[in-house]
Amino acid sequence: MGDRLQNGDKLEVGQSLTSQNGAYKLILQDDGNLVLYAGDDSVWSTGTNGKNVVRAEVQTDGNFVLYTPDDPVWASQTKGAKDVRLILQDDRNLVLYGFDGPAWSSDTKTDEVPAPPPSVTEAPAEPEVVPAAVTEEAPAAEPPAPPPPPPPPAPRTYTVVSGDTLWAIAERFYGDGNKYHDIAAASGISNPDLIHPGQVVTIP
Repeated sequence: MGDRLQNGDKLEVGQSLTSQNGAYKLILQDDGNLVLYAGDDSVWSTGTNGKNVVRAEVQTDGNFVLYTPDDPVWASQTKGAKDVRLILQDDRNLVLYGFDGPAWSSDTKTDEVPAPPPSVTEAPAEPEVVPAAVTEEAPAAEPPAPPPPPPPPAPRTYTVVSGDTLWAIAERFYGDGNKYHDIAAASGISNPDLIHPGQVVTIP
């Protein structure tokens, strides 16, 4: 599922989000609880265990809601927020962003640098025993050619509407307004403060 749910997306039981740095995970558990983990430690939850939750949905009305088969049992109370998306950030904070900025968060942000995941060490290879009767060395096999790199993703475009700024557009697409420089560079905009309604910008 990646690190986010877009407007209209949902998590079902057993599904999860993982932060881009791999340190944090949000899981909709089969006990009905939506839990944010740092490693094996729970740092936040909806407290809905035992309530037969079947999905957690980022609704088009701006609300993030947990549902049983019949009723809602938890909500972010953000109905009316525009163009929302839920992001599990690398700072451990779970944030529901609207068009104008954060609408709700789990308040679990941390400045601590997460521990790196444990590395897998390989056992040293045993030396090859060459029979005494072999006098000629077999030619070494050539290593396989590396696979070709995947093609770069096609850039998206966005049509500016009244009240837009490059900062707000970057916040909307990346969850980080500081990336407005990337949009300006990709769109050939020399002055990021001068954009106008109807202008089409490139989202790299």
